[in-house]
Amino acid sequence: MTNIIKDMLKQTRRDKLLWLGAIYIGAMFATVFIDNGLFSDTGSSFFGFSMQSMSIMIPLILGSMAARICGADLRDKTANYELLFGKKRREVYFGRFIASFIACFTVMTLIFAVIIVLPTSLNGWGASLSARNTAAHIALLYPIMFRILCFFTAFTFLCRNDIIAFVVAIVGTLMMFVFVFAMSQLADIELTWHLAVSDLMHLMDFSNTTQGFEGGKDITVFKAPIETAAAVRSLIASFGIGSFWLFGGYMLFRKSDIS
Repeated sequence: MTNIIKDMLKQTRRDKLLWLGAIYIGAMFATVFIDNGLFSDTGSSFFGFSMQSMSIMIPLILGSMAARICGADLRDKTANYELLFGKKRREVYFGRFIASFIACFTVMTLIFAVIIVLPTSLNGWGASLSARNTAAHIALLYPIMFRILCFFTAFTFLCRNDIIAFVVAIVGTLMMFVFVFAMSQLADIELTWHLAVSDLMHLMDFSNTTQGFEGGKDITVFKAPIETAAAVRSLIASFGIGSFWLFGGYMLFRKSDIS
């Protein structure tokens, strides 16, 4: 399995399609971040204002990368040859999942680092949000990202096509955001841990604000406390449902024909 992980990470670093996608998504969200005050706001202020954009960005990145890393070799039959030459199915499946996990979480960690470090280094941290609250929000994001990655890994292996999985990652994610919003606004049903997208939206909701005063200037103060019960439900749902998708996908892949 170690060799598969190394090969997939090496292949990922050299994947021109992934790099093109990264440039496109990076350019698209860079404009959003700049408009939100990347170079002019304090670190805490920018973090709060950028979270709504990040709630959309995260599943798009995770789904796209998982689809490509797990699915490209399934579509061109490379994974079939690995099985024919003695690799076990669990090595093929979990090797690609671990490679996706490493690649995706590295990318997301770098993005969070830029969001926090760049404006803070230029304008200080500020008082819009406490560092402890920020750290708690980021810490809870990683289990949700695990849940999303597990789903897209299982789905990619089931459809055995990175293109189909990529389309579902883009279109399906946007549709889920619309669905969650519609349920909240039209049916007055608030989804949280029930779906990864709704859990993400709930955690990254910084719309509750008040005005404060710091350094002779008015500032926006974000009121985004994390309730213990909500955090526990999110953790249980993320690891529980994520593991269900991951191992359920493996069980189906193990029983499937190689063709």
